[in-house]
Amino acid sequence: MKATLHAFLSLVLLLSLTGCLKTRAQLKEDGSDTPEAAASPQPVQVKEVAPQGQYAIDEIKSEITRLTGRIDDLERNHQQQAGSPNGPASKEDLKKLETRIIELEQAQANMLEAIKKFQNTVPAGDAVELFEKGRDQFRAKEYEASIENFSQYLKNPKGKNTEDALFLRGEAYYQLKQFKKAIIDFSKFPEKYHHSKKLPAALYKIGLAFDALGMKDDAKGFYQELVEKFPKSPEAKKAKSKSK
Repeated sequence: MKATLHAFLSLVLLLSLTGCLKTRAQLKEDGSDTPEAAASPQPVQVKEVAPQGQYAIDEIKSEITRLTGRIDDLERNHQQQAGSPNGPASKEDLKKLETRIIELEQAQANMLEAIKKFQNTVPAGDAVELFEKGRDQFRAKEYEASIENFSQYLKNPKGKNTEDALFLRGEAYYQLKQFKKAIIDFSKFPEKYHHSKKLPAALYKIGLAFDALGMKDDAKGFYQELVEKFPKSPEAKKAKSKSK
């Protein structure tokens, strides 16, 4: 995990073009907030970031915030130079400012994209922990917390506990009366997991969720499908009375 984070941080710092950008207060203190300084890149010492999971992500997000402030400063300088009472800045100076703003905006976009890709990749060891934590939270009726962990786990659709995580997340949504979201999760079983042992239960839950939404005809269709395809299942016995 540490190696992955270290490589990721190296990539992001490279994309940021100028390393850790200074805050507005720092810029004013060292004089780099002047139009002349703003017109050219201002590389600074890169601060060492300890690659420790979410802490590292928070550090990068903080750099993005500072990057946004730097862009604002440059745009303000651009406007001030263009409307200066002493005469507008030279075309060359304005061009440098415009180029610098574009570079920083691109660096910001690259950093955001890198964070998105990293967060969508869950290492195997962490994935198991996420699933087990979500399962424990579900059993403790901490449904919102369990949904968050199951959602993180399901970012890797090939995990060995994918079906269980998907079903339990659907159950958690159902318990929170978020019936539409529950239907979406349970519907993945007839769509993708045709041979899953959880399919009869998923069909039954879809019917119950539609019932809870007052959509009786839609619910009846799933009850009937359940009875026809899985007549010997415990769920089919419950569905028979509801499909009439």
